[in-house]
Amino acid sequence: MAGLVAPAAPAVADEEAIPEFSFEDCPALPEGADPLFWGCTVAEITGGRLKLGGIDQEIEQPITMVYANGFDVHTFEQTVIWQSLESEPLRVEGGILGIPGSDFLPIMQIHAQPQIAGELELNPDQGASRVRMRPHMKISVQNPLLGDSCTIGTDENPITIDLGDAPTDPPPPNEPISGTPFEVVQTTPFVVNKTTMVDNAFAVPKSSNCGPFGWFNGIVDWQAGLPSAAGNNTAVFEIYAATKSYSQM
Repeated sequence: MAGLVAPAAPAVADEEAIPEFSFEDCPALPEGADPLFWGCTVAEITGGRLKLGGIDQEIEQPITMVYANGFDVHTFEQTVIWQSLESEPLRVEGGILGIPGSDFLPIMQIHAQPQIAGELELNPDQGASRVRMRPHMKISVQNPLLGDSCTIGTDENPITIDLGDAPTDPPPPNEPISGTPFEVVQTTPFVVNKTTMVDNAFAVPKSSNCGPFGWFNGIVDWQAGLPSAAGNNTAVFEIYAATKSYSQM
């Protein structure tokens, strides 16, 4: 039903440390949508790595995505509604100067937080494509000097990541990496799958709107090594995904 649901595995893992899931933030269905043909997925990224240019960050705080997807009963065209992308800000080691230990003062610290910057595509390329999920994101860069709107990527020029579990095919210097296939870890009261999805063939644009009139864009780009061409960036997302049909809600 939902894009992250895989065929049931022959066995369910025992004593799995499964996150708790809430479906309270699931989006309302479009007018006329049949609940039997729609599901809501709450996907929690519990670990992994996100390397964007010179920023190389272990994911130590959960990142939660909530989305719905379903099909038109007449045309079978799929629609995806990306409701939210939430996480606590991640502290970037080295702060403004990029030197470990130099960010002991709050004004020297930088925090990064992913945000929605476009549509979420599920299984976007038909056929044998390795891409299972294609989020369009931007990264909010937070520091007292940078203001409230400094981001890496924008709604018009987002970071687009092609996530899948099959081997990647990146340009150098990156080498192919693989994720892990879906595994069912819970079947009741709703299905929960876990997987590791990866991509290391995407590009990262420059920063925007950092400080008054963008005066500090150059500083952020220098510190973060931006723009960063494909082959220099990596996303590894360890994901638990819970799905419930709207007919169950």
